[in-house]
Amino acid sequence: METEIEAFRRYLTELERSENTIDTYIWAVRIFFRQYQEISRENLLDFKKRQLEQWKPKTAHNRVVALNQFCMFLGHAEYCVKGIRIHQSTSVENVISITEYRRLLAGLKGDGNERGYWLISFLAHTGARVSEFVRLSRDGLTAGYCEMWTKGKVRRIYIPQSLIRRSREYFQRYFQETDTDLLFVNRYGGALNNRSVAASIRSWAKKYGIRKEVAHPHAFRHLFAIEFLKKNSNIALLADLMGHSSVSTTSVYLKLSMEEQMRQFNEASDW
Repeated sequence: METEIEAFRRYLTELERSENTIDTYIWAVRIFFRQYQEISRENLLDFKKRQLEQWKPKTAHNRVVALNQFCMFLGHAEYCVKGIRIHQSTSVENVISITEYRRLLAGLKGDGNERGYWLISFLAHTGARVSEFVRLSRDGLTAGYCEMWTKGKVRRIYIPQSLIRRSREYFQRYFQETDTDLLFVNRYGGALNNRSVAASIRSWAKKYGIRKEVAHPHAFRHLFAIEFLKKNSNIALLADLMGHSSVSTTSVYLKLSMEEQMRQFNEASDW
């Protein structure tokens, strides 16, 4: 089966799926074959049931989608099962607060961790997905944006001029010491990956007392959207900046956070 899995990886690459999506799909297929000897509709239905019992609906849904795609690749569309309906969130969850964000930056700066300081700053002020962030190039500091192919289209990620000015001294020193076209690299001078960025954020969050549930790269994308809307209510512009295919996806940021919903609910219910 390993041969089929690697062929599936090549197939997904040809479909121009993102690296993160490919890794997620391959992982789901490997999980399936740890539990079942062969692929069949009966086994897929059982797999779906087990995933719903053990994981959150979104995780279960993603794994079912991956297995359905694998079945299509094998030429067995008849094995595909129905996806899992995901409840549309009425709030934004796991958002790092502006206070926590500033505390994290202050901690990094106080410890002399310039790289970490600017890594977090660029994550929060560009709204980039982590898979996009790791590909930001030094040319963006001159152009004011980076362009890259992601999620089946060319995406332009803007870098605020104020951030470019504030970070100029750091990057001038950094590029003198490092021969790279990327804004941020790993300790060996190679490209960062999604997991290494996430691991660094978890480590820093623990050190500086940031909530565990917001210690992930996507929390800063949420923060970017929320803070942007406080100063500019153009939801269509924000959707474009974040690379959303539909404004309805972006509209969740117009709603209260779960914590704020709970606070207002408890205040209104105290009678």
